[in-house]
Amino acid sequence: MRTTFFRNVYIDSEINAIGSGQASRIQFPSTNFSIKPNQMMKLVLTTFEMRRNWYSVNSTNNTFYLYNHPNPGDYTEINIPPGSYRSFSGIPTTTPAPVGSLAEAIGTAISAIPGVTATVTWSDVTRKFSIVLAGASATAYFVCFQVKQNPPAPTGVDAHGYFNDSAEILGAKPTRDNWGTTPRNAFGTTVGNVTHISPYVGALNTIETIFIRTNLQTNNYQSYGFEKNLPNSSGLTASSIFARIPLSRAYYNDEFEIIQFEDPDEIFTILLQQQQLSEMTFAITDHAGRSLAEVNEGQALDGNLSFKLSFRWEVVEQETPQGEYRIRPPPLQNVKIQP
Repeated sequence: MRTTFFRNVYIDSEINAIGSGQASRIQFPSTNFSIKPNQMMKLVLTTFEMRRNWYSVNSTNNTFYLYNHPNPGDYTEINIPPGSYRSFSGIPTTTPAPVGSLAEAIGTAISAIPGVTATVTWSDVTRKFSIVLAGASATAYFVCFQVKQNPPAPTGVDAHGYFNDSAEILGAKPTRDNWGTTPRNAFGTTVGNVTHISPYVGALNTIETIFIRTNLQTNNYQSYGFEKNLPNSSGLTASSIFARIPLSRAYYNDEFEIIQFEDPDEIFTILLQQQQLSEMTFAITDHAGRSLAEVNEGQALDGNLSFKLSFRWEVVEQETPQGEYRIRPPPLQNVKIQP
C-alpha cells in the first residue's frame, strides 16, 4: 500500500474525559477525515507521554488473606498500604526492615489483625520475603486470590481481593479459577506460627506495561492472557489494543517521572474499513484490562491521570487492485549489439 495523504493529530486527554475520567472521547470533523471507496484509513501512533501518577502498590495488587483465622474456613483480609515503595528492605538490606520499605509495610499490614504479629524480612540473595508469624491459628496460612472466571467469592473476600495481583508482589502462589473449596497455600506448605518464605521472587510493582485501547474495530489480535473479561484460552482474539507502552523502571523515580514513547518505525498501527472518522475513544489500562488504580477517588476526572499522544492519520491505496496479481517482468538480458 502507498500513502497518498496524511494529517498529524495531537491529543490531550485532560479536557476530553468521559466516564470515570480514564477514557478520552475525541470528535473529528468528519469531512476532513473521510476517504473514497477505493481507499483505506490508517492510524499510526507517533508519540505518547504520561506522568506516573499512580502507586506501584495499590488496590489491584495489595490485598491477600489469612485463611483459617480466627476460625477454620474464615478469611481475614490483609491490605498492604498503597504507595510507591523504592526498596524491599532498605539499601543495603537491614533487619528489622526500615520504615518506608515494602517489607515493613507488609509486616504492618499483617500485624493489623487483632492478636497477630508479623516480622517481615527480605533477602537480597534469594529475592524472597520471610514472614515470621505469631498469634495466628495453628492451621492458618496466607492466600492470594487471582480468580476471574469463577464467581462468587467466598464469604469474607470482596471483588477486588478475589481478582488481585498480590501474589506477584509477595512472590507467592496464586489461587486461580476452579480452585474448589480449599484455597491454595500462597507460601507452599507452611501453616501456623512459623516462618513463611516466598516460593518465588517478590516484586515492587506488577505493571510491566500499559496499553492504549480504542473503541474502533482494529485489525489487531491479542492472546487471551489474564484479562478479567476474557475467557481462559490459548488462542488469539480480536483486540481493541492500539499500542503497548513498556515501563522501563520498577518504581516511581523523581528524575524519570514521565513515561515517554516515540515510534519512528510504525510499530503500532490500525487499518480502518470505514469511510470516515467522526469519533474515537482512547483509554489506558493495565495488562489485565483494568483502569489504572486511582490514588484517591476523582483523580482521573480532575485530570491527574491524563496523557498526551499524537498519531498520524493516513489515506492509503493499494498499488495493485484487490484480487489482482501482476507478474513482474523478467530482468533485461545483456544483448551484444553487432557493429
